[in-house]
This record gives sequence, structure tokens and C-alpha cells, in this order.
Amino acid sequence: MSKDNWAGKNVVVTGGLGLIGSHFAEELVTAGASVTLPYRRDNRGVLPQLPRTSRLRPVRLDLLDTEQFAALFETMDRPVDLVVHAAVVSGTMEVRLDQPGHILDTNMRAVSNVLNCARDYSVPEVVLLSSSDIYLSPSSIPIREDDDFHRQMYYSRDGYYLSKNYAEILAEAYRAEYGINIFLPRLTSVYGPRDNFEPDTDRVVPTMFAKVLAGEEIEIWGDGSQTRTYMHVTDLVRAILDMVECNKYQTLNIGTTETVSVLNLAKMICAALDRPERIRIDPARSGGRPSRTLDVTKLEEIISFAPRSLRDGLDETVRWYRNVYLSRKSGELSCASW
Repeated sequence: MSKDNWAGKNVVVTGGLGLIGSHFAEELVTAGASVTLPYRRDNRGVLPQLPRTSRLRPVRLDLLDTEQFAALFETMDRPVDLVVHAAVVSGTMEVRLDQPGHILDTNMRAVSNVLNCARDYSVPEVVLLSSSDIYLSPSSIPIREDDDFHRQMYYSRDGYYLSKNYAEILAEAYRAEYGINIFLPRLTSVYGPRDNFEPDTDRVVPTMFAKVLAGEEIEIWGDGSQTRTYMHVTDLVRAILDMVECNKYQTLNIGTTETVSVLNLAKMICAALDRPERIRIDPARSGGRPSRTLDVTKLEEIISFAPRSLRDGLDETVRWYRNVYLSRKSGELSCASW
């Protein structure tokens, strides 16, 4: 990531108070860009954690409101150079299967609003965050970029899976018809500071954190040998910005080559938190696919850094959790009692 490339750029980041969006905002502002953050609510206290500068402008609005979102571009004092669409509705797999209509419709309308504004206001580049979840039935391990809906489209009731495929299909159509340069990074599992550690989290690493710190058992479905890859959020953001700068691939797997079994992930989190291992294996329940490892050969061609190890990333996340998250929660309790 070259700071010279981003200095003076005008960027809009949706979902800017989420895990990934907030780190996009931070990285871009640090590199000299001006960033507008449309957001619906800040229920996790992310805004105070972001840089205080006139080049960071939070704007409260509903991304699904077409007029509100268009007004954001109308009020800009100069053209937008890039939109990063990081806002998304997801959930646990149970939620994704139980609410496919809500998830698909919400994500679909948000993507349509983003792309229509990019078209109407002549935004030259858009990043739509996609997901490795689009690879429902991959035929290769590690999974290559061409192992997607171009080869064969599978149906699932999973509203998140459907919405990510829809977003990519619509992106390709807009790229062809309107000439917008749209990037589709397909993300591996991501973790790090500002992750959702609230009780409603649907994410693996925070869920394991909560179990360990509560002295409860981490329950692992399957035999625990199924492997995954996890990328620290800062590395993920820098990789995507390198993708945009390089402008070589419009679709790209974003991940690391470090694979870890779900069982070993649980052990690493226990070690990072300096707590005893309390892990229970439930082989009677499905642990999902044996592997979700992405082929990152193309990514390695273009990134300008070496992603950190999972162990180092977890240690950093623990420091943030203790120094920022727990401090904020303690402050909330003090205010409530006061």
C-alpha cells in the first residue's frame, strides 16, 4: 500500500463502524485520504476509537434509503474517487437459513444503491467485499478464483451465500454496461481489534473468547480436524488496497497460507488469553467442510507485505480486548450505576 496513491483521494466506506470498514477508514485516513463514513448506529462504541481529523466524516443515514444515500454524494464538495462497500447483514448459519429472504433482500438493495450511486455520480472505482462463502461446492483444494458461479451455480437457502453471489453477478453486469472498475475481493475468515465481542456475535474468534473468559467449554462440532484460514483485519484491508492500486485482478481471493484446524484454533485462543484449555469435541454434529483453504497465488503476486501469523494476530487482539473493549465496558457499567 503506497501512501502516495491515496493522499488527497475522496473515499466513501459503507459499514464504516464495523470490523472491516473501520479499519479501511483508519488505513485510508492515515494514508492521507478523506473518508466519509455513512453508518446507521454505533452500538459498539467504534467512533471514539477512530482518528480525530477533519478528513474523517461520519454521517448517520440508512443505506437502504435511496434518497438519503444519493444525497450523500450530492453534498460532497468534490467527486468521489472510490466507494468501499463493507456493510452487510449476516448471522450464524442458523439465522442465514431461517431468514434467507430478509438477508438476501437487505444485502441486495444495499449493493444496488451503492452501484447505482457509483454510476450516477461517475465514481470510477468500487470495492464490493465478497466472501469465500460463495464457493459452495469447490472442486479444487486450495480453492481457486475460477471455482465459482461461472463454472456452476448451486442453490442454497443460505441468504448470505445468495446475496454474495448476487452482488458479484450484478457487479459484472455494471462493469460491462457502465464501465465502472469494480473489485471483488473474496475474503477468508477475518478477526482482530473492533471485532464484535458482544453476546449477539456470530463470529468464531469472539465466540471462543467469550467461552474461554467465562470459564466455559468451547464446543467443537465434528472431530476438530477441519481446517480454516484466518486473516488479521489490518492485513486484509492492506491486501485489498494493494489489489486496487495494482489493478491487475478484479476478482481475488484474500487470505493467508497458514491453515489451522478448528481444534488448534481453540487451543491458540486459550493460550493467548492465558487460560486453561476447556474444549469438548462433539463428533456427532457436522463440522462443515474439511477445508476452506483459498489459493492465494495471485494475491501473493501483488501484496506489498507479509501477513502476520495467527499467533501474533491473536496476541494483538487480546491486547486490544483488554485495553480498549474491557475498559469501555467497565465505563458503561460505571455510567449505568452512576
